[in-house]
Amino acid sequence: MNRSADWFRRMWHALFPRGDVVVRPSDRFQAAVLAAFVVLAVVAVPFAGVLGSETAAQRGKQAAEEAASRHRVEATLLVDGPPQQAVGPDGLPSGPQPRDARWRLPGGGFRVAQVDADPLTKAGDPVVVWLDRAGDQVPPPLDPRTAPVEGVMTGFGVWAGFCALLSLLYGVLVLGLDRMRLRHWEREWTLELDGKTRS
Repeated sequence: MNRSADWFRRMWHALFPRGDVVVRPSDRFQAAVLAAFVVLAVVAVPFAGVLGSETAAQRGKQAAEEAASRHRVEATLLVDGPPQQAVGPDGLPSGPQPRDARWRLPGGGFRVAQVDADPLTKAGDPVVVWLDRAGDQVPPPLDPRTAPVEGVMTGFGVWAGFCALLSLLYGVLVLGLDRMRLRHWEREWTLELDGKTRS
């Protein structure tokens, strides 16, 4: 029998001792806490599922609102993009960098602002930008396909974090119980040695 199976068997016997099995009170307490923590972890699953569903619904709603209020246009670069061998502040090859570009506003006229230009792009190249109803540059709308993924990740992350907290608490408890049991064993061993010495 492997060690994990033997450990669970000992915890089971600590909770439900049979026959001549000797179980210390601390063993029963440890097993009871473990059982309670397992129940809490199982009970937390539907709560995490509800939280994940709410997150997915909120992100889906946000994606729909952003898609309705934002539109994409092609801006024209006014200067060349960064060179391919450009190095960023961290010493790594740089990616897109801000460059001046111009685009037409929905009501007419033009606006000039900086957009992220890829390396090796040239002045006059088109660059896609996203605008709100006022013509101001905004980030792209959320992809509605990511809403379920974010919901699952949120629910699982919350549940995993809760289980990690339970595991940490259980580990601290076991550490304290082991120290207490060791002190108790040392005290009994000392008394046994004293008794033998006196006799």
